[in-house]
Amino acid sequence: MSDPQSPGAPQRSHTHAGAKAGTNCPICGRPTEPATRPFCSKRCADVDLSRWLGGVYRIESPEPPAVPGGSDPDEEA
Repeated sequence: MSDPQSPGAPQRSHTHAGAKAGTNCPICGRPTEPATRPFCSKRCADVDLSRWLGGVYRIESPEPPAVPGGSDPDEEA
Protein backbone atom coordinates (compact mmCIF):
# COMPACT_ATOMS: atom_id res chain seq x y z
CA MET A 1 0.00 0.00 0.00
CA SER A 2 1.43 3.42 -0.92
CA ASP A 3 1.11 6.68 0.98
CA PRO A 4 -0.95 9.19 -1.08
CA GLN A 5 1.13 12.07 0.32
CA SER A 6 4.52 10.53 -0.54
CA PRO A 7 6.66 11.86 -3.40
CA GLY A 8 6.05 10.04 -6.63
CA ALA A 9 2.49 9.07 -5.67
CA PRO A 10 -0.16 9.99 -8.22
CA GLN A 11 -1.78 13.32 -7.48
CA ARG A 12 -5.51 13.34 -6.74
CA SER A 13 -7.53 14.86 -9.52
CA HIS A 14 -10.69 15.51 -7.49
CA THR A 15 -11.93 19.06 -7.72
CA HIS A 16 -14.67 20.69 -5.72
CA ALA A 17 -16.75 23.62 -6.88
CA GLY A 18 -14.98 26.75 -5.68
CA ALA A 19 -11.76 24.95 -4.72
CA LYS A 20 -8.54 25.92 -6.43
CA ALA A 21 -6.70 23.11 -8.18
CA GLY A 22 -3.93 21.75 -5.98
CA THR A 23 -5.33 22.95 -2.65
CA ASN A 24 -5.91 19.95 -0.44
CA CYS A 25 -6.69 19.66 3.25
CA PRO A 26 -3.46 19.15 5.24
CA ILE A 27 -5.24 16.67 7.54
CA CYS A 28 -7.03 14.27 5.16
CA GLY A 29 -5.98 15.37 1.66
CA ARG A 30 -9.48 16.08 0.34
CA PRO A 31 -10.14 19.29 -1.62
CA THR A 32 -10.60 22.35 0.58
CA GLU A 33 -13.84 24.23 1.12
CA PRO A 34 -13.81 28.05 1.00
CA ALA A 35 -15.63 28.35 4.34
CA THR A 36 -13.07 26.22 6.21
CA ARG A 37 -9.93 26.85 4.17
CA PRO A 38 -7.20 25.53 4.38
CA PHE A 39 -9.21 22.53 5.62
CA CYS A 40 -12.02 20.59 3.95
CA SER A 41 -14.32 20.70 6.98
CA LYS A 42 -14.74 21.96 10.53
CA ARG A 43 -13.83 18.48 11.74
CA CYS A 44 -10.37 18.63 10.11
CA ALA A 45 -9.88 22.18 11.48
CA ASP A 46 -10.72 20.86 14.96
CA VAL A 47 -8.29 17.93 14.54
CA ASP A 48 -5.54 20.41 13.63
CA LEU A 49 -6.35 22.65 16.62
CA SER A 50 -6.32 19.63 18.93
CA ARG A 51 -2.87 18.66 17.64
CA TRP A 52 -1.53 22.17 18.36
CA LEU A 53 -3.06 22.29 21.83
CA GLY A 54 -1.87 18.76 22.64
CA GLY A 55 1.75 19.60 21.77
CA VAL A 56 1.95 17.37 18.70
CA TYR A 57 2.98 20.40 16.63
CA ARG A 58 5.63 22.74 17.95
CA ILE A 59 7.92 25.40 16.61
CA GLU A 60 11.56 24.56 17.25
CA SER A 61 13.86 27.18 18.73
CA PRO A 62 17.66 27.39 18.69
CA GLU A 63 17.53 28.22 22.42
CA PRO A 64 17.75 25.39 24.96
CA PRO A 65 14.72 24.97 27.23
CA ALA A 66 14.75 27.03 30.41
CA VAL A 67 15.66 25.17 33.59
CA PRO A 68 13.25 26.02 36.42
CA GLY A 69 15.15 27.70 39.27
CA GLY A 70 18.34 27.78 37.20
CA SER A 71 20.42 30.86 36.48
CA ASP A 72 20.41 32.68 33.18
CA PRO A 73 23.88 32.40 31.55
CA ASP A 74 23.34 35.77 29.81
CA GLU A 75 22.61 37.48 33.14
CA GLU A 76 25.61 39.08 34.77
CA ALA A 77 25.93 38.88 38.55
